[in-house]
Amino acid sequence: MLLFHYSAYAQRQNNLSRSEVGVLVGGSYYIGDLNQFQHFKYAKPAAGIFYRFNINSRVASRTFVMYGSVSGNDNQNTYAEVYKNRNLSFATDIFEVGTGLEFNYFPFQIGHSKYRGTGYLFAEIAYFQMNPTTNYNGETIELRTIGTEGQNTPLNSNGYYSKNQLAIPIGIGFKYPFGKSFCIGMEYGIRKIFTDYLDDVGNNRYVDPVKLKEYSSPLTYALANRSLDGSQYGPRGNNSTSDWYFMFGITLSMKLGNPDECFKH
Repeated sequence: MLLFHYSAYAQRQNNLSRSEVGVLVGGSYYIGDLNQFQHFKYAKPAAGIFYRFNINSRVASRTFVMYGSVSGNDNQNTYAEVYKNRNLSFATDIFEVGTGLEFNYFPFQIGHSKYRGTGYLFAEIAYFQMNPTTNYNGETIELRTIGTEGQNTPLNSNGYYSKNQLAIPIGIGFKYPFGKSFCIGMEYGIRKIFTDYLDDVGNNRYVDPVKLKEYSSPLTYALANRSLDGSQYGPRGNNSTSDWYFMFGITLSMKLGNPDECFKH
């Protein structure tokens, strides 16, 4: 019995060893009425923090807070002169908080020699805050309560759109262990949103300028139609689709604890 007797240590995962905190540093941009086709063209810096709980080696839950900014400008449109003539522009900061799941292609665990890098998919739900602005005569103007499409007047049945919106982030990523406690990676995420006013542009056509002048302020009248030739008949936007925004970057996370050691014979 003494010849065949042995003792060893086994490891058992606990809540801390399953948990990670991390950061993402990268960029953000948007696709919508003022930038219909050109991915990454107006990309600006973005960053965030996240907490990841590894339910098992294939599935993890994640909670995150992100900050980014997006913009669009008809002056830089290279597809059609009609959009350059439209002469609209916007910019907005985006503050985002959300939660969801990651699904690993291969089993993955930081610090485990058997599990190496893996690609993953993620699907989440998020709340975000926006506030589109534009530059007019050297001043930054908040567009939401200006009512550039006649909002909150008899010319438009809709009131002012909300700053607070829902998004469905989905995307792909890759992560790789770095030592026994760290993980590096990269990811790219698409945000499906439920508003067409991230850029303050929704309707296909301009509001009647004569009536708009009657019901609104001179500033609203000036910003509703900024076309270079003053035409009110060109396209203002596309109300058949909503806007999208995108976030991408490099991630670095750290495991919060080590597995318990279990003595067994």
